[in-house]
Formats: sequence, structure tokens, C-alpha cells
Amino acid sequence: MRQKVVWFILGVLVGSLFVVSAHPTGSEASGSNIQHTTLGIQKINNKVPVYYIGETFPEYFKNTLQISQLSKSADIPHILVVNSTCAKNNSYLKELVKKEILSGTPVIVVGDPKIISETFKGQFFAKLVTVSGLNGKNEKKTVYGYITYPSRGTLVSKEFISIDTETNALKEAYAWAVRNIAPNAGNFKLTTDALSSGAYWSYRSQLDFTSGDAWKPYGKLNVRTIYYKLINDGSSQYDWYDIHVRQQSVPGKELWNSDWRTSDMYTWIDANYHDQDGFLCDYEPTTTVGTSTVGVAIGVVAGVKDAQVSVSQSWSYTTPDVRVYDEGDYSQELAKWWHDIAEDKAVGKQTYQIEPGATLRFRETPGVVHVWEEGYGVAYARPPSLWERLSGQWVWHYSGSKWVEFSISMG
Repeated sequence: MRQKVVWFILGVLVGSLFVVSAHPTGSEASGSNIQHTTLGIQKINNKVPVYYIGETFPEYFKNTLQISQLSKSADIPHILVVNSTCAKNNSYLKELVKKEILSGTPVIVVGDPKIISETFKGQFFAKLVTVSGLNGKNEKKTVYGYITYPSRGTLVSKEFISIDTETNALKEAYAWAVRNIAPNAGNFKLTTDALSSGAYWSYRSQLDFTSGDAWKPYGKLNVRTIYYKLINDGSSQYDWYDIHVRQQSVPGKELWNSDWRTSDMYTWIDANYHDQDGFLCDYEPTTTVGTSTVGVAIGVVAGVKDAQVSVSQSWSYTTPDVRVYDEGDYSQELAKWWHDIAEDKAVGKQTYQIEPGATLRFRETPGVVHVWEEGYGVAYARPPSLWERLSGQWVWHYSGSKWVEFSISMG
């Protein structure tokens, strides 16, 4: 009987394929013409002008201009796209990129990001150092985006990183640049409220990462982590930083109807991975089981761990059908979390965001850049398929963990 059912279902599916193939797709039915380039890709219909350094970028955008056409007095909002290979040994182009960034122009770099990191030493910069699960992905083609906003004599910055294919990553980077260019970025709060001591947490940077379609059909990992520096800390020996992680998983079931669900999310912040003076002052949450919400409160307390003032930040996030495991280790200056997600519940099938946080301390040394390591990971699971269930196989399938690791620099 079971064999007859299987053959019946198979016949229905095969027949439906013939029905579908007899009908034109949306583009065929409408007679629409999609403009493709010689590379066989669809061009980005960019409303914001794109100036470029490199040979192939006109193949990606409809509205492009060579960098030689950029007037020194031009104040029209635009985006600069740079092939790192073409600019890395050209001092004129490096200086041009610097001026563009300082003017608030979003700059997108394909390949080695040194043209940004080495130009703005001491400024926030996140460099992608490790990627898992990409099946031979060439990291030299990683796409970076960078934009700055002047604030109280310092540069507030946002950075974008994508590990998607170059074509998709450029689309994602362009969309990110448009969202963050003035005035589209809107107003965002750059500081916490100052205390009577004058101390406050100053917004310094935001890291925006996406895996795009790189891990299709499993899911997508997005990160929007915010970094703060303690101002008026009363100390001439140390600097303190608050890290507010916002890490999101969009499962394949939601994106591509692939039936893959989020099963685990991993996060780690290693304060002394690069700098032996790196010190983990505080982190939350700790292990939490059986609650629907967890709270995070991080910061410094006067008289504790060399702090001269007391300043904290707090927030909360939901944990429905989620177990939070604290895997941190003070002896290694390591904050680490594992969010065990019930893949068979709604939280596994839908987009889910976690928000752990940590406070780091570094010795204040003129001219020295503080560096630490951060990692973000995710794993997916799917239930047995119809064919597997019909044949008596009820075992779930697991993707294994997929993750990225960044070297974070801050002056």
C-alpha cells in the first residue's frame, strides 16, 4: 500500500511539471526586456550616481561616471565604488578616497580593504578574517562599505561587509549606502545621557554584516553591532568600550521556502586575542533557561576594575523557546554565548534576533590602536521530507555551524 501511495504522489508531481512548463513565466508573459550586461548580469538601476575606480563597474550599474568626472566642488550626493587592486598603489587615488570618506560620501570597496583601514588608522574598522561554509569562496572579493559622520570633533562611522557573490554584494552594498547617506540616515542618538560626573557612552561605530545568499538554502546571517566609547571616564590609564550585539538569523524557510529553520546561534567577543592588555569587564546575559525575556546590563562601576565613574547601559530581548548558555571564560577574557533555538517551534521558522553585550577595557596608550576579535555563527535544521517520512525516516537534518570572524580595531 505504501509503495502505491508513493508512486501516485510521484505521478502527480511529474504531471504538474508539464502543466507549469506550458505556461510562460511572468517576464515572458509581459514581454518585458531586462537589461543584461556582457557579463550576463542584470544592472543595478541606481538613482544615486556612482563614480568608480576600476574597469568592470559600469557592467553592474546603469548610472556610472569615471572618477575623472568628479568635480572638486561637486556636492551632489553620490557613491564611490573602488576596485582595491586599481587603487592600492596609487597615492592620488588613496587621497581621493580619503577626501570622499571625510566628506560623508559612502565608499564601497571590492577586495582588500586596506585603502580604508590604513588611511584611517585609529578609526573604527572591522576586517573579515575567517569565513566558514562558503565552498571555496574567494575572500579577496569580499565587498566592504564605509561612511562617516562628524560628531563633537570625532568621526562616527558605519561599515558594511558582505560575503555574497560580487554581483549580489554590490547590490546589497549600494542599497546600504543609499540608506545611510545624508539625509536618508536620519538622526540617530550619538550619546547616552551624561551623568552628573560628565561621563557618558559615546556612539562610535556600527558594523553591518550580511551573508546574503552565500549560505543558501539554509538561511541568512545579519549583524548590526553598535560600539560605544566611555567619555570623561576620569582615568588617564584606561579606555572602556561597550558592545551592543544585534545578531539576526533569517531561516531558509522564510527566505526561500526551503524548510531549513534556525537551530543555534553563536556569538563570541575575545578581548585579548590580539592585545594582551585587553580586559573583559562585564558581559550579559548569563545562562538563562525557561524565560521569555532576558535582560542585559553592562558598563563600569566606580572603584571596580579601575573604573573612576559608574555608567551603564541596559536593554532586553525575547527568548521564546530559546535556551541561552553562557560559555564565557574570564581567565581568557572571553565572552561567549550559545542560543539553543527550538527549530520545531515558531522561533525557528521565523526571523529571530539576539542582543548580548560586553564591556571591554584597554590600556590607554597614545598612538596605539586597540584590537579584539568577534565571531558570529548560526546553524540550521530541517525536518524529514515527505519522501523520507513515507519511507519511515523521521530524522531531522542539521547543517553544521556557519560563522564569520572579525578583527575589530578602535582608537
